[in-house]
Amino acid sequence: MSMSAVAVALVSDGSRCLLGRQPSFPRGLYSALAGFCDMGETLEEALCREVAEEVGLEIQSISYSSSQHWPFPHSSFMLGCHALVSPTHTQLSVDNSELEDARWFTMDEITRALQVKAPPRRGDPPIIWLPPKHALANRLIREWVEQQRQSEGGE
Repeated sequence: MSMSAVAVALVSDGSRCLLGRQPSFPRGLYSALAGFCDMGETLEEALCREVAEEVGLEIQSISYSSSQHWPFPHSSFMLGCHALVSPTHTQLSVDNSELEDARWFTMDEITRALQVKAPPRRGDPPIIWLPPKHALANRLIREWVEQQRQSEGGE
């Protein structure tokens, strides 16, 4: 069985982060953007291509965070990065064949979403929630929150 490399990017414009949701996601779940690396493509090329295709944004810089083996539904090796876009070019153009929705979230919105312990049940009011703690996307989101806290404290 072959293993696929998946590029996972938490996109930020410096003060907000971008999360998206696929139609297959449970209601209210938003996550970092992700896509498979094509044959012969670098991690950076895959991230730039995926972000451009999915939300129409151009990445300015990428910093590597960490990786994770993900056995479901088939074997993937996930490479997590933080991707920065220009705060002056943040207009989204969502590819609805890839994503149901994508939007910018503030630090306050992310902090609230991280406090949601369980997905909403049927009949509950809609709420934004994030991937579980064991997921690479959750780690990227938590790292982004920590970076935001440090930059606020450092000013």
